[in-house]
Amino acid sequence: MIEIVALTVIGILLAALLLFVRLQRINQGIRKILTGAKEGETLPHTHEWELYHNEQAPSQRIRTCLAELQIAYKSHEVRIATDIKNSVSTDFMKRLSNFQLPLLLHNGRAIYNSRQQISYLVAQHAQGAKLLPATDEEKTRFEYWLNKLSGRDENDFSLAGSASGNELFTIALPVMGAFLEHLKAKLLLKIFILNPFFRQPLNSPALRALNTLSILENPVLTEAFETAKEIIEDQLDEAERSLKTHGGCWVIGATFSQIDIEMMVLLYRLKQVTMLEDLLQSGRPNLAIYWDRLISRPSYKIALVNHTRSATKAATKKVLATRATNLEFDELFRVNH
Repeated sequence: MIEIVALTVIGILLAALLLFVRLQRINQGIRKILTGAKEGETLPHTHEWELYHNEQAPSQRIRTCLAELQIAYKSHEVRIATDIKNSVSTDFMKRLSNFQLPLLLHNGRAIYNSRQQISYLVAQHAQGAKLLPATDEEKTRFEYWLNKLSGRDENDFSLAGSASGNELFTIALPVMGAFLEHLKAKLLLKIFILNPFFRQPLNSPALRALNTLSILENPVLTEAFETAKEIIEDQLDEAERSLKTHGGCWVIGATFSQIDIEMMVLLYRLKQVTMLEDLLQSGRPNLAIYWDRLISRPSYKIALVNHTRSATKAATKKVLATRATNLEFDELFRVNH
């Protein structure tokens, strides 16, 4: 009996040692990957335009811009539940300097940050001029709104209210929590080890042990969520006033611009979080009409709806179901003004 116990213990220790060695080798490989190409350098490519993207707001922005300009591109969709060997080629991974998404390639030239990517597309492509302000008044409004809206990429996982707070990341926490609840711990560990595109978000303090009710149970997250809601409601109120004042179809006037791309993504994110309907019905009639115009554009379906995965839709349903059974949780989603 003692011999059997001893052999079992030895077997467990050997298995643990083998796992440790394997993880060390994986980490060594990852460290080598992190010394690759930087902004502007050339990466392996087969098409003029290529995009590495996911389901987060910055990727939604650049996909919408590409759709508006009718630019054909090779799509590389990086999914959270797949490892790097399935989602991105090993050869490509060895050339990356970081794992920030979205990554736009133009003839292999690496361009990061969704706003820089949109500016580059507008400057480089023949159709780009149609997104630019047509009058001095529109240009003034355009510059104002660029500063007004959050332009942070999704690698900024700071809570709203902090020095570098990201309201788009913060407002989506309930849906992220509902999504993470369905992922088994073993799968999360695999994703963390093998998929460096998701190592930073999964390592973010705000996402550790996150679940659907976290924003209700964690005072820090509750305060950040309320702050994000205030910031976003202020943006929506400003848009309502602007649409009413100038009477144009779009935020800066008669021209559909980058600002409308960003507003489309913001409103779609609020829809996923189950807050949009209440916000539009709370004394924002011009914004409600504006939203109807946005969803009638082909880019809305091409760039947003068609890239929303079943797991995200299920997470939104989970949030709705939780709101229906938990009055305190539901109150957090109600509009402030």
